Amino acid sequence: MVFTKIFGQIFSSANYFKFFWLVLIYLNIGSLVAQTNFVIDYVPKDTKPSDILYLTGTFNNWKPADVNYKFTRKTDGTYELRNKFFNGSWISYKITKGSWPTVEVKNDGTPLTVRKHSFNNAIEETLILQVAGWSDTFNEQTKPQKVAIVLTEIPRNTPPNSSIYICGNFNGWVPGDQRYKMKQLANGNFQIEVPVYTAPLEYKFTRGNWLTVEGNSYGRPIPNRILGSKEISLNQPIKNRITYWEDQSYGIFNPYTLLLILTALQGFFLIFIINSSRNNNKWANQALSVLIFIISFTLISRVVIYDRVIYTDYPRLSLLTDLVFFLYGPIFLIYIERLLQHSKKSFQAYWPHFIPFIIQIALYITFSFNPTHTFIEQNLFQSLESPPYAFYEVIVLLALVFNIWYWFRIKGKIKMYFRNIEVNYSTDQNIKYLNVIMMVLGVCLVLWTVIVLVDIYSTYSNYPINYTANLLIDTLWAVFSVVVYLLGYFAIKQPEIFRMAVVEVEESTPEENRSQINTGELKELKQALHLKMIQEQVYLNPELSLPELAEKMDTNVHTLSKTINAGYSKNFRDFVNYYRIQDFIERAQDQKYKNQTYLAIALAVGFNSKSSFNRSFKKVTDKSPREYFNNLKTD
Repeated sequence: MVFTKIFGQIFSSANYFKFFWLVLIYLNIGSLVAQTNFVIDYVPKDTKPSDILYLTGTFNNWKPADVNYKFTRKTDGTYELRNKFFNGSWISYKITKGSWPTVEVKNDGTPLTVRKHSFNNAIEETLILQVAGWSDTFNEQTKPQKVAIVLTEIPRNTPPNSSIYICGNFNGWVPGDQRYKMKQLANGNFQIEVPVYTAPLEYKFTRGNWLTVEGNSYGRPIPNRILGSKEISLNQPIKNRITYWEDQSYGIFNPYTLLLILTALQGFFLIFIINSSRNNNKWANQALSVLIFIISFTLISRVVIYDRVIYTDYPRLSLLTDLVFFLYGPIFLIYIERLLQHSKKSFQAYWPHFIPFIIQIALYITFSFNPTHTFIEQNLFQSLESPPYAFYEVIVLLALVFNIWYWFRIKGKIKMYFRNIEVNYSTDQNIKYLNVIMMVLGVCLVLWTVIVLVDIYSTYSNYPINYTANLLIDTLWAVFSVVVYLLGYFAIKQPEIFRMAVVEVEESTPEENRSQINTGELKELKQALHLKMIQEQVYLNPELSLPELAEKMDTNVHTLSKTINAGYSKNFRDFVNYYRIQDFIERAQDQKYKNQTYLAIALAVGFNSKSSFNRSFKKVTDKSPREYFNNLKTD
């Protein structure tokens, strides 16, 4: 009930999130149970009436002669396989005559890349297929060059008696093709010869299906292995080693994803913390809660796509991580304006800032209407040369520029606030954490820029650097997650920063800056001001502000500010802290305070933090407190 109330408050002023949730529901369409009919209306002329045709694929672990997927030959010469149900949203498949040596090929005898089909459970589908040729027909005609592939090492956790397969563009990427089951030699190595129909030769190792393909330690796909024309022409065995299997690695729960999961959970908990108590920052914390929710949600989405099974069934979930592209900057800006400028404008008032996000959602929904297998291919085999990915790259580039612009705009607002606060207030505000967060976000933008440059270089060069790009992307998300950890750290160490109201400062107008004080008036004001500081010791008030002191002086803020600037060549904060430091020095040498620490004395003379005191002491004396008093002893 408490959580419902909190999240209701968070999103009550953000109606656009209703649209966000509709998109989420759309992208989470479950696995389909599809009924499909397959009809082959053309086969090669050399196909005998006695030949039996089979459907093989991911649904039967690539068994080439599965009686459950046997075609029936009709009197009109067509072949039919009716009323087959498939679990999942898509399949990969091929047609055989009962064995892998008789699998279908292109009309020139070269391997046919596996067929793919995405299902639509709204209707019963019928797929019309044509077979251009059979592999056994071309075996005698085509004698491609062959290259020996040697596997010298496999992971220690490889299940006993596992069969190792190689697949690639030489067999249409069938992962369980019995023709390419590797033979184990007496020395423990595995070896096989594969044909080279085209260069470069691309391949991967599996244990019979894509769930057991080689991968990295975190269970993520690795780039295809590639042999160029130069390597192939050497006619020497190509040695390889497998470090990890995808299904035998850490999987979805690994050190990297656990970091993201813990960050997201901390983010959700932090939302509860900063909204569960009365505070003067309600409007700012509301925007901050939305910001933390978006970060946490995208981190969880990032984790989900690390599992091959989840990704295969729900590939469109990968788009959820991109929702932060055009949301983070505007919402962070809203938070800063509500925090520093006490703005109470609703989220709707900022609607122009969210136009890029709305356009992105519209484009992504259109993009996600592509068949599931096509969607996955465009994600896994990304290339700037393909229109869909080129469109995605444009979005990434625009998002980078978009966020850099917001970073500088927000940085400017924070910098202006700190500059004006020194003119109006004598103590620091507890919002230095903003500078730390801006620094982390700056690192993220630098990493993002490097990723874009690496991607462009990889696209237009002959040196694939997918591993480097993936490492940089993972690093970017890890650094991005630090924002939530920082907010959590400050929420625990300095919880008051999320409860106390941040002071509002005003900039002086050009007319006020140009106004002058005559010499006689300046002298009188300086004398009165000095007496006020010495006799009444108003500097002892840690919350002393320029307006408050002007009221005590029976003058206006701008006249007092001019007096301090012109008469002492200091801003308001440095002027007040000068008197605090003088008082501190006197007390530190007084026997009456000998049992008190420097920090206790500093707080007693009006400082509100150790860092503020040390900074001011160094500014006034050009020494640290310890150095200053050690010098006094030696003198």
